[in-house]
Amino acid sequence: MWPRIVSAYLAVVLAPFGESSRAREEGQSMVEYAIIAAVIAVVAMAAIQALGGGIAQVFQNILAHILGIGA
Repeated sequence: MWPRIVSAYLAVVLAPFGESSRAREEGQSMVEYAIIAAVIAVVAMAAIQALGGGIAQVFQNILAHILGIGA
């Protein structure tokens, strides 16, 4: 009877440790994905900032050609 009680007690006491290590691994993966997403966002913002003037000029040229056709 005692071995069964001790076994049940240890199962209850040690259960959170097994789950927490798995949860930590999942949390670590989520943090890694968040860091990757943040880096991609920063690179995208920098690219838009750098190319913004050139893209605006392209649209201005297109608008000038369209307005020139109607005139």
